[in-house]
Amino acid sequence: MRAAAAVPGRWPRAAGLRRTLALLAALCALAAAAGCGTGTEAERGRPVRLTMWARSDQASFMGKVVRGFNRTHRSVHVDLTLIPTGNYVQKLGVGVAGGSGPDLASIDLVYVPFFASSGVLADLSSRVRSLPHLNRLSRAHVRQGTYRGQRYALPFTGDASVLYYNTELFAKAGLDPDQPPRNWREFADAARRISALGKGRYGYHFSGRCGGCNVFTLSPFVWASGGRLVGRAGGAERPAVGTDPEVYRALRMYRTLWRQGAMPPQAAADTGSQSLSLFGGGRVGMYASGAFALSELHHSYPKLKFKVAPIPGRRGGSSSFTGGDDIAITSNSAHKDAAWRFLRWAVRADVQRRYVGQSDVVPVRTDVALGPYSRRGATYAVLARALAHGRTVRSRQENALFNASTSPWSTMIARAVFGPGRGAVRGATRSAQADMVNILSRG
Repeated sequence: MRAAAAVPGRWPRAAGLRRTLALLAALCALAAAAGCGTGTEAERGRPVRLTMWARSDQASFMGKVVRGFNRTHRSVHVDLTLIPTGNYVQKLGVGVAGGSGPDLASIDLVYVPFFASSGVLADLSSRVRSLPHLNRLSRAHVRQGTYRGQRYALPFTGDASVLYYNTELFAKAGLDPDQPPRNWREFADAARRISALGKGRYGYHFSGRCGGCNVFTLSPFVWASGGRLVGRAGGAERPAVGTDPEVYRALRMYRTLWRQGAMPPQAAADTGSQSLSLFGGGRVGMYASGAFALSELHHSYPKLKFKVAPIPGRRGGSSSFTGGDDIAITSNSAHKDAAWRFLRWAVRADVQRRYVGQSDVVPVRTDVALGPYSRRGATYAVLARALAHGRTVRSRQENALFNASTSPWSTMIARAVFGPGRGAVRGATRSAQADMVNILSRG
């Protein structure tokens, strides 16, 4: 997941897709003797050609990764196809179910539990156990690729949510640019003081109509304060948005800043397209985003002076949403041995350093992220630590619960922050809780 620039699209006809994928899993189990998804490679003097799908918003670096592999592997060749981000999830599920899916799939890690539970991904457990550096890979990514004790994916590319802040606006507001907010009180104070500068400047912006953006940027405020959004996992998820007091407190803080005029008017309708331009244009003192924003800010707003900091908890501490992709082999691939060569190569330290760490993503090898990547500068060090210690929402129904524009999460935020009435926050969290319970009860 990558906030505004890569918010997963809607997933229409999800129930029908789930039934199709369940049928695929059953057919594969019955046809195992005939080789459904169990083929081995007979190279016959020619390279095994693998197909790989990735999201279109990964175009800036995914081609470099694949070309790097192809240059160093004569017996295996990967053909990359970039799928429009908004269509990726459905296209992958339908493609595998229909036998036309890829051998390799780079998947937004929030969707991996669903695909793992639906028979779309090959079980890699025995192969993963042979990796000597599994403990050096992003823990959040590894957990997302694990379903009911089996391994279905490996970490591939990383991101992490952090707090971007304008150092010039901090100084003008009498704040120390070298001392970013360490708790909610300091965060809210900074937002109000920057807003008091006037002339169309505001303390904090968030995309109020973007569910995926706010999983990436609002949930760390909750987690850093000891709260949670979802309890349990592996098919036994239980929502906590209506029962955890830190969710209520985080929404109340946002609502207070909105009603005090510390957020720009655009926040109420922003679906994720305005955050970076408002911050880059110097109109917003703080906003939360990921590593992908760095290259755009440097390219489009070269005069902007900013730093990044951890997203703070209510009384201190910090947290982050660990985003990015896992890489998996699909269940109907006839070239699993060759595909595993790509996965094993992709998590090597030199590959993560050269092809991932030099792009607008964070290496999923923590030894690389906390080492060479962090040495690029203070901003990169903050991102690396955020990824290494971050968390991810884990649910088979992540899209329906959080990302979709009509999800209970999206609706809750809109009602709680911008809605009328003194009881807006409490009412919004209770309604969201009930709606999430209903979604999960349908499987």
